[in-house]
Amino acid sequence: MVGLLALAHEPACEAELAIVKEELDAGRPPNLSTLSERFTSKTAAVPNVIVALPELAVYDPLASLEGATA
Repeated sequence: MVGLLALAHEPACEAELAIVKEELDAGRPPNLSTLSERFTSKTAAVPNVIVALPELAVYDPLASLEGATA
């Protein structure tokens, strides 16, 4: 049971683990190694994030505003 809960913790796996109920309803205990192989082989795609940092000089006009403190 603990193994099934750990497996359900994997991303996007909870709903697909409903197959466990079908196995139990059929009188068969779920095979943890088969389920682990089926659901943990998925790898999540990591998005490529590009962060464009502005030049610091763009902030210079803000410092000259009335009431601005450094």
